[in-house]
Amino acid sequence: MFAQNEEYLIGNSWEQLNTISATIKPYLYPMAFIFITGCQQVTETGSFKNTDNDVAHLPAQTSSINQLDNDLGIMNNRDTDLVSGLPVPITLTKPRFSNVTQAVNLHTTDAWKYGGPSIADINNDGFYDMVLTNHDTTPIAIYTSSLTATPVYKDPMAHVQYAKQPSPFAKADAHGVALGDYDNDGDNDLLLALGGGNGTQPQPQRLLRNDNGLFVDVTEQSGLSKMGARGRSVRWVDLDLDGDLDFLQINAAQMMGETIPRNIIFENIGNGQFIYKSSPTFEQVDAERVIVTDINKDHIADLIAFSPYSPVIVLLGQIDFSFKDVTSQYLGKDPDTTHVTAIAQADIDNDGDMDYYLSRGKVHYQIANNAVSFNEQKQRLDLRDEGNKSHDGLSFKASSDILLTDFYHFPRGADKITIPLFLGADKTPSERLTAGFPDKQISVSPQQALGFPSSVSQSGWYLGYLGDDQWRLEWLLTDNLAWDLRASIIGVDSVELDWVPQDLGVSDILLRNDGDHFTYLSHLLPAQHHDNNWGVITADFNNDSYNDFFIYRFGELTQRVNDVMLLNTLHLSELDNIPSSNRSENNLPTHHKAHIQAIDDNATPSRGFVAHESHNATMVNRHAHGDMGSAFDHNQDGYVDILSGDDDNGRWYLYQNRLKDQLLTDNHTKQTTHSIHHQYLLMHVGYSKSGIDPHAAEVRIFTSNKDTPQRFSNNKTMTNANTVQFKWIGSDSASHSQSLKNIVHFGLGNQDRIDKIQVRWRDGSEQTMINVNANQLITMGK
Repeated sequence: MFAQNEEYLIGNSWEQLNTISATIKPYLYPMAFIFITGCQQVTETGSFKNTDNDVAHLPAQTSSINQLDNDLGIMNNRDTDLVSGLPVPITLTKPRFSNVTQAVNLHTTDAWKYGGPSIADINNDGFYDMVLTNHDTTPIAIYTSSLTATPVYKDPMAHVQYAKQPSPFAKADAHGVALGDYDNDGDNDLLLALGGGNGTQPQPQRLLRNDNGLFVDVTEQSGLSKMGARGRSVRWVDLDLDGDLDFLQINAAQMMGETIPRNIIFENIGNGQFIYKSSPTFEQVDAERVIVTDINKDHIADLIAFSPYSPVIVLLGQIDFSFKDVTSQYLGKDPDTTHVTAIAQADIDNDGDMDYYLSRGKVHYQIANNAVSFNEQKQRLDLRDEGNKSHDGLSFKASSDILLTDFYHFPRGADKITIPLFLGADKTPSERLTAGFPDKQISVSPQQALGFPSSVSQSGWYLGYLGDDQWRLEWLLTDNLAWDLRASIIGVDSVELDWVPQDLGVSDILLRNDGDHFTYLSHLLPAQHHDNNWGVITADFNNDSYNDFFIYRFGELTQRVNDVMLLNTLHLSELDNIPSSNRSENNLPTHHKAHIQAIDDNATPSRGFVAHESHNATMVNRHAHGDMGSAFDHNQDGYVDILSGDDDNGRWYLYQNRLKDQLLTDNHTKQTTHSIHHQYLLMHVGYSKSGIDPHAAEVRIFTSNKDTPQRFSNNKTMTNANTVQFKWIGSDSASHSQSLKNIVHFGLGNQDRIDKIQVRWRDGSEQTMINVNANQLITMGK
């Protein structure tokens, strides 16, 4: 927080500060001086007014220094925010994005999703490509990048477009995908997880070999076709460190009578062949998603397995295809780690190891149980309920005709049953509401639905008008007919429920890696971490040298809402003072339990991560939901972009990071070079000298902070000696799919040179470069 009798620096540029000083009244801040950029005036009442006419009012009375910090923190509500409550107050740059989906030729249709894309340089031409899944509605789609002669949108440096390739596999119940070079021929091959028909038709996962851009199904000839399962997630990983990629599959729970292990590992024995490898601990893991990582820095792949339905499991790899379950050691005793939807791994504190953000929420089947949204302004009521044998209802008031819309059910079983609508006391059948017409609207007047039946016995919706603006809706299922039921009514004034509505919010978890255990840091997250969050991705979005997160929110039952970017300010906090002894969530001190307590939506954390919602990287107010995506610099301009998949039913969108444009606009000098506070390095990590692919390569860059002023204290500048940034090549986030991010992005802040770069491949070979200039793409390896 701000300290008394101290001076602070606030601004984008050390050299170009436009500052004024103001004396805060003694009862607020005795003898304190605050330097604020861009201010035109300070009124006698203590209000600050900047060049954008944004005003921060200092209250006449302030209950605490923390409260004053929060008041000051709203000084600039456009692209930069004062980071208050920190030892090093600075201006926090908030990046904005623009939708370039159509401009780059990324044409997709509304469809379901299944846990994110797979991003990799499929053909090793130096640019990222995409594999996109739409669950079972359309075949998986591959989009490869290509350079154009002229810019494809309003950026003279933008020359990247995408071309849709022939689908490598017919439409199927496709789940997770993964890219990796298992045959070491220089291009990436594709693994595809297929569902097992709710356990009725377990089937093997598909291996599609990349033959110069043509994907060939070699599942049978590779020895993989004998072991079927209810596929959910597949991963490439070198489990025995022999130099080639093995693979594992993590599947849905077995059905009665299945004898094949739930989860399966296949060893790569060369010549395109795989054999089943027993791994008892892994085979019994109760999870459907997994992230591959290196938790303890022993250069051996570890796993964090998770699911919305079961607790997180932490497994340390043992080289011989076995794993050691260290869940209680790393997470403490009896932690609440259910409802995890995705995990992102990033070194949030630049200490050389991976830390983890766990997004949490409730997925489709969990939502479908007494869930309701009511928008009073739009007079719209949305509901979801389970499709099991049940009878439920609600009452509402409406002063005129109502519109029924989005009546939908997800059929269970082969019989595509319909659920009829009955009106009034006479149970007059209306047109049947069937799946496939989510936008159909039916207008119902009070006269059409007069009265309500005294008894109901047939599966269906029952709607009646009771008089005096009172309506009644009930739904009855005489058997387990659907996976969920949905309905929306427009024209509703108020709602009275027969039941307590389900709270869909679950708090995310932030874990700092302290070597032999994790420390819970969820109390450093803003209020938005307590929501129904379905995904998380990570990158340094504002190039300040610290990794941020981007959280995908499910939203309302029928409406897309803004996703949330969490900008990292941990480097400005006294992070080392956070206790690490009481690691279990249930044993944490009270102030460390923010993620399992009620959240004050108006509260702002005084340090940690700052929420940013005005980023323009969400297609809001659509009939869709946030699912998962990926963060990567698609056009290699030095600023990380966002690919997002909107679920139920949405499209794929690519959002271009416009931080460079912001800097040019905000900088009065209109300089054409990158801002000195937002420099970068791109690094293509290729194969090692011995031909080992980049999976699990470790990258470290070292920079000196000799030119980084951090705080004025008695006219003395304090600096850090150096900074180390660390990346682990693979998938920096995961739900069901796995990426290979070997074109690595580092934000450098104001550093224009990297002192040293170290890359270590999993065969132990290393490469070093020294004195590397910023703002360029370099290549390490071959």
